[in-house]
Amino acid sequence: MNSSTMVTIGTFDGVHIGHRKILEHLINIAEQSGLKSTVLTFFPHPRMVLQKDTDIKMLNTVEEKKQILDALGLNYLIVHPFTKEFSRLSAIAFVRDILVN
Repeated sequence: MNSSTMVTIGTFDGVHIGHRKILEHLINIAEQSGLKSTVLTFFPHPRMVLQKDTDIKMLNTVEEKKQILDALGLNYLIVHPFTKEFSRLSAIAFVRDILVN
């Protein structure tokens, strides 16, 4: 990604009205600031990896999430693989390796 971006991070397992408000705000502020709006999300859901015995009902599939976010006007959707190894990244490593690099 070569352009400056404004990013929100979350699982967004169901892009419900509360999520939509946050995302619409992100998109509007990014546009006003001359930035590209970006969502960084994870698949599988972190609880599916970290709490395997938990029954998690996903409200939207990754493809449905992509379609909803496209319709909202989001510029970029990044779906990062969530693994146990990834969950062990320090905050500094996450910012450096995932957000910056």
